[in-house]
Amino acid sequence: METGSTSEPLLDPHMSSVHNTDSPVASSNWPSVLDSLKFLPINNLSSSVATQNTVVPSKLCLDASNNAIVTSATTSINIDDCIGADITDTGLLTIHAYPQSAPKCGSTSTKPRPRTYSQSTFQLQSSDAGTLDLPLCNSTLLPLLRSLCNPSSSSNRKYLVLVNPFSGKKQGLKIAQEIVKPMLLQSNITPIITPTTHPGHATELMSSPTLLSSYDAIIAVGGDGLLYEMMQGLSHRPDSSTFLEQMPFGIVPAGSGNGLAASVNSVADKFDDTTSNVFVICKNVPKPADLSLYDTSEGNSYASFLSLSWGIVADVDLESEVLRALGSLRFDVYAVWRMIALKQYRAKLSYINCEVEMPPIGETVGEDWTTIEDNFLCFWALQTSHASQGMHTSPASKMDDGKFHLYIVRGKATRLNLLTSFLAFEDGSHVKQKHMEIIECTAFRLEPLTDNSHIDIDGEEVEYGTIQGQVKAGAWRLFY
Repeated sequence: METGSTSEPLLDPHMSSVHNTDSPVASSNWPSVLDSLKFLPINNLSSSVATQNTVVPSKLCLDASNNAIVTSATTSINIDDCIGADITDTGLLTIHAYPQSAPKCGSTSTKPRPRTYSQSTFQLQSSDAGTLDLPLCNSTLLPLLRSLCNPSSSSNRKYLVLVNPFSGKKQGLKIAQEIVKPMLLQSNITPIITPTTHPGHATELMSSPTLLSSYDAIIAVGGDGLLYEMMQGLSHRPDSSTFLEQMPFGIVPAGSGNGLAASVNSVADKFDDTTSNVFVICKNVPKPADLSLYDTSEGNSYASFLSLSWGIVADVDLESEVLRALGSLRFDVYAVWRMIALKQYRAKLSYINCEVEMPPIGETVGEDWTTIEDNFLCFWALQTSHASQGMHTSPASKMDDGKFHLYIVRGKATRLNLLTSFLAFEDGSHVKQKHMEIIECTAFRLEPLTDNSHIDIDGEEVEYGTIQGQVKAGAWRLFY
């Protein structure tokens, strides 16, 4: 190998750090083509083509100990921020990254910060001034860089991107085209963007018999309602269990509540915005997550990933639809109204916190179940940390803990008690309030004894009456 600034290898296989066993790529697998390449950084040049006369080549190395690609003596790219790489027909190498924005001056906060796009582009050249072997670069260098960005990635991946263009502020298609599509393409993933056209369309699409063989993942761009529709179609497939275990899912927020998206970002320790959700999809390996199955007294079944509410929370969520134009502010405005016109709700609640075979809904629960009959103001069964963006409603909930967390406020609580709870949902401090009861369980049955509320599953209304639910631990795969 030649020495000097004009003939350094693009990635140096002789650095001691690459022998670290934690490195994403073993040193023995590093292609010999790296010794025959030099690169010219062109990020700051006005021309798209760089020459040796305009910029001095520098060395690009893998520093496994710091999990970084070193691009010069003073700069590097954090591999954790990278989602992909490309080489054009003219030999331009681009590494796509989404680093966190710099902290504010003097800030010591460790909270996640927004991610913004940053590209590092280099003109590949042969170190001996010969013709660049582009096919060799594409078959050796490019797979190496992509495996560094995402060790679990594979070529020719195709994701179904299902979009509800009517969710929230009707920005779903714009988000899919301007954020989701570019980031997936940067990750070597082909997005198939499919808008829904009518209520129930997502349920219909999920029943397709060729869905599992046609796509490598399914991404929902919309609110929780879109994914709820998808789950109803999936749960009634004859191959439902197999499908959910094999097909990864992702969520990109474009609705009013966006509870699952907020929960994913919380678990992944990412800033709660759209780019962060897509970054999680591009970067992370799908993991098992819980679902729950509900049966009603009318004989219907529903799949859920988020929550069930009854009482004031369900009333606020469903009756505030008339204020949908306000976005997420609609919940705050309507909550104030419902507290002014406060109602009491009576029900019988039974629950158990162990593996159990659910009895038919018309039969009495076993003696090992706990049963409460009382007046309530709030009943909320939660599976995830956030019921919507900005509402840290169940801090103890995990994506895969196999548990419901029931949040209950009984009828003896005051309006002030209820108001303090709603205000405390933002940071999760309601869990410390004396009037807030928290019950952990694997299954429950709710029997409303007054006909003055709604039953709300994942933000969607279902028929009113006795309902029972059970957690199905790790029943589906989710990017988080």
